[in-house]
Amino acid sequence: MKGLWDYLYNKDKRLFEYINKRIKCKLLDIFMPRITHLGGASFTVLSCLFLYIFGKDQAKTAAMQAFVTITGSQGIVQLFKNTIARKRPYLVLPDVNTFWSKLLKDHSFPSGHTTAGFSLAAVLAMHFPAYSLISYSLAAMVGLSRIYTGMHYPSDVLSGAFLGMACATLIEFFM
Repeated sequence: MKGLWDYLYNKDKRLFEYINKRIKCKLLDIFMPRITHLGGASFTVLSCLFLYIFGKDQAKTAAMQAFVTITGSQGIVQLFKNTIARKRPYLVLPDVNTFWSKLLKDHSFPSGHTTAGFSLAAVLAMHFPAYSLISYSLAAMVGLSRIYTGMHYPSDVLSGAFLGMACATLIEFFM
């Protein structure tokens, strides 16, 4: 079993290094640190508030479901982060490209920004299918930005995407 974990970690690390180091360019250095904020608490919660205040019936319902989904999924993210305690890539790997002077001290698994982005995207896609490509594309860009900026491994991002969509599906089922 240890051999399998080592194999998966090495693949995860290699993909991280490819995204964080090999595709690095000036345009992405400007774009990625900005797009990452679309998965942050400020943007996702304010999006829900905006939809609720200015939206009609369907938008208000989507806003409530998105808020519940984001809140619930972030609780699960914190539980996993504190239980699994995986160190962020810049604390483990040499020469990781980071874009902030003050780096995070919490753990990396799963990506909270990606979870929030996919939580919001999935709820919006369920209520407004015509916009699903846009919402999922933005969520995927948030996930990619988390790797590019050195904050997360690809497996952190994939697990965050899965968690966000799973929570959105459960909330849709129960609400």
